[in-house]
Amino acid sequence: MTPAAHPRRGLPSPTRIALPERGATSVWDSGPPTESTRAPLLLLHGWNIDAPANFGYAFDALSVDRRVVMFDQHGHGEGVRPTSRFTLDDAAADAIAVLDQLDIHRAVIVGYSMGGAIAQLVARRAPHRCAGAILMATADRFCDSRRDQRQFAVFHRGARVLDALPAPARDRAFDRIAGAACKKYPDWVLETVKQADPVALLDAAASLGTFDSTEWSGALTPPVAFVYTSRDSVVPPRRQIRLANALGVVHMHSVDADHDLPIRDDPRFARAILKTVAAIDQSHDATSPWLPSTVDAAH
Repeated sequence: MTPAAHPRRGLPSPTRIALPERGATSVWDSGPPTESTRAPLLLLHGWNIDAPANFGYAFDALSVDRRVVMFDQHGHGEGVRPTSRFTLDDAAADAIAVLDQLDIHRAVIVGYSMGGAIAQLVARRAPHRCAGAILMATADRFCDSRRDQRQFAVFHRGARVLDALPAPARDRAFDRIAGAACKKYPDWVLETVKQADPVALLDAAASLGTFDSTEWSGALTPPVAFVYTSRDSVVPPRRQIRLANALGVVHMHSVDADHDLPIRDDPRFARAILKTVAAIDQSHDATSPWLPSTVDAAH
């Protein structure tokens, strides 16, 4: 059963941070724990929601012994409002800019779904800033078939249609689209989606249709761990496994769940991140570079 409680409850108050030449975004920062030497976590949320919706239920568990930072992506929630079309490269630049503004030299980059694509780009673009990457419910390519092509083409056309509408008509159309997409979830999910810039949101979806890391993901140098959602109806499990195999991950953690796992206040979500973070930490110890796959079957 999906809980009604908003995941913002109990989070630290967000701070508005200006990203030079990019805009401003809201950042949630646990602050560095006393005497902690562990690399901070930078959490990158998925498409169509914001950072609290994606990671709010897990934030306390993740920040027990290390600093945890998350922010709203380009066009989502309270994130940077793009002045041109959304690109995943821009979103990766935002992530690096957040690290710069918080004076964090290196972090473990945790990316869920779209955030996983952005995390791959961060690890490729700035490997020296990446102590490791945890990719969750994501892929090296999101468009594999004619059906996929048609779906992503709808997002592209929809963005152009909304962009051409007067603001009141655009808002009404977006309300109808968002309402239909969120009808099976509690009210706070719809409220979260409606905070987004509607054109940027559809552009973000369209950009996932052109993302393809198959030629370079295997060459990423930071250690990578993977969380695999085995009943995922949004990012098919076969695509997740293809990426994990290409990466040669240091740890593969499976959760018997669908793509909406993060917004269901399910303790397995935080547990999966903690286990993969531990694997990244251990991968830096040359005496134990590999941890075997595990399956978390607990409910």
